[in-house]
Amino acid sequence: MKRKAVGLLNRIQFIDLAQAVTVSPPHRKEWLREYLHRAVDGGKFPSYRHFRNAIPSIYGVRRGLDLSPPVDRKSLEKHLRIACNGVDEAINVDAALTLFDLVRPLRYLAYDHPPRNLPLGLKRTAAIGLEFYMVRDETPIFQFPFPRRDRLDDHTITILLSIIHYAYSTDDFEDARVELADLSCDFETPESRREKLPRVRCPRIVRLLKESLISMDDLAPEIQSVHDLLLELGEEPDPT
Repeated sequence: MKRKAVGLLNRIQFIDLAQAVTVSPPHRKEWLREYLHRAVDGGKFPSYRHFRNAIPSIYGVRRGLDLSPPVDRKSLEKHLRIACNGVDEAINVDAALTLFDLVRPLRYLAYDHPPRNLPLGLKRTAAIGLEFYMVRDETPIFQFPFPRRDRLDDHTITILLSIIHYAYSTDDFEDARVELADLSCDFETPESRREKLPRVRCPRIVRLLKESLISMDDLAPEIQSVHDLLLELGEEPDPT
């Protein structure tokens, strides 16, 4: 299990990193143990890979001298269904069309940007994978689409956007705004659970001002705690 733990340390997805940081210290180790066991078991979990691949097309990212018009909604859906080939098709198409309907009416100008990772230590990074930036009213924006249906709490969102800020809002983009295109469902209520109502996506754009972000001084020790616990868990025997 140690090899898998080191692999997760080297390239942990920053959404998972943020959720681990959100878990209170007394419960963090057990949360990470379940997370690591899931990776060791290698089970099949729903994947938004094809949704992520379609993000530049959804935003109409401009690339070099390519003047092709942005893909339309019907073509986007057709492309995704072909790409998925029946595997996780429903969630990928649903997320992509929800994002399309959320951002296209806002008429962002979107451009290529090299993907960035947030350095966390020697040979350790948090992989973010955001490959574009937008401009609206002359303000650069880094907007991360969150496709999962489970709604994040406010603290986790603050951690996510803080990580994006420290990775991307540098150099010429120092004044860039960070946002979350949240495609999740709204929190369930006792009434909706009792009546067994379907969980419908309630898309929204969440943005935070710089003063609302978590400082690196506060964030770094929590991230280090996650790394230390993963290494400690890596010494445990594989789950049976």
